[in-house]
Amino acid sequence: MLGFIFGAIAGGVAAYYYRDRIGTYLNEKTPSVRDQAADKLEALGKGAEDVLDRAKARIESTVRAGQERLRSVGGSRPTID
Repeated sequence: MLGFIFGAIAGGVAAYYYRDRIGTYLNEKTPSVRDQAADKLEALGKGAEDVLDRAKARIESTVRAGQERLRSVGGSRPTID
């Protein structure tokens, strides 16, 4: 327990001493990380859009095929005995 307290104090002192360097580093690196995340989200959105377009086309063709099949069977009604 005593080691944890000393470690927390040492970490706090180091963070206080290097706060300017840490702040500069974060200000330099954060925008590029945000840009990369935005680019990845855009790519993910485009990929999802493509998948949905393909699924929509497949569903539409299946529905059309089903409609044609039902219409080709036409007027034959089952008889009840």
